[in-house]
Amino acid sequence: MNILLNIFVGPVLNAARGVATSVNHAVGGFASNFMTALNPQITKSYAIGDLKYCHSLVERGSRFSFFILLLIAMPIFLETEFVLTLWLKQYPEHTINFVRLVLVLSMIDVLSQTLINLQTATGKIRNYQLAVGGVLLLNFPLSYLCLSLGFAPESTLMVAIIIAILCMILRLLFLRKMAQLSMRSFLKNVCVKVLVVALIASILPMILRYNLSYGWERLLIVSGASVLSGMLAIYYIGCSKGERQFIASKIVALKQKIFV
Repeated sequence: MNILLNIFVGPVLNAARGVATSVNHAVGGFASNFMTALNPQITKSYAIGDLKYCHSLVERGSRFSFFILLLIAMPIFLETEFVLTLWLKQYPEHTINFVRLVLVLSMIDVLSQTLINLQTATGKIRNYQLAVGGVLLLNFPLSYLCLSLGFAPESTLMVAIIIAILCMILRLLFLRKMAQLSMRSFLKNVCVKVLVVALIASILPMILRYNLSYGWERLLIVSGASVLSGMLAIYYIGCSKGERQFIASKIVALKQKIFV
């Protein structure tokens, strides 16, 4: 992708893409730490044949990885211009769009992380790698085609987002046969839920963003509203009844420790 951007647009776009990648790495580290703790449990539960628990871990891990990323990424997504100005003062053209699209791509990719781990746990990866790897390789020719036709540089990331969605669907199709993972359940309990949570959580921050003046005050208010509305949406919409009870019990226990 860097070579393509350099050929069609110039090295300035590589700098913009580099900035976007740096932001993505900083944001994605939190979700990666969560997955590091969860992945061994997925492998173990599959190995002992406890598929029901394994599938619940896969779905729960995908949802909560997305939620963690959402809480961190939403303020950056809404206040990208101000954040970049604080960090770099001056930045290349297209950087704002690149950062936002990379964050969207990361949030789609994080949904597949538990699926990748479950696929690895099955030990049957040849056909999976050929299919998913083959689709991923389409990034290059499709991006080349878009740039050749005169589309904006952002089209390369749009291609990557579409391919990420296709790869997630392919993973679900493979795991439906290899690990008896319900594709319908994953789409309903993970994909639909995270989409609804993201949409509802973004309403208040977006209203504030477009009604407040640019600057520190807006950044702080929008960031606070993003975290608050995100946590409320996650708790009441993104969590199951059992998960809400578990979270509530932990909060009560924490309060008792603090005030005792």
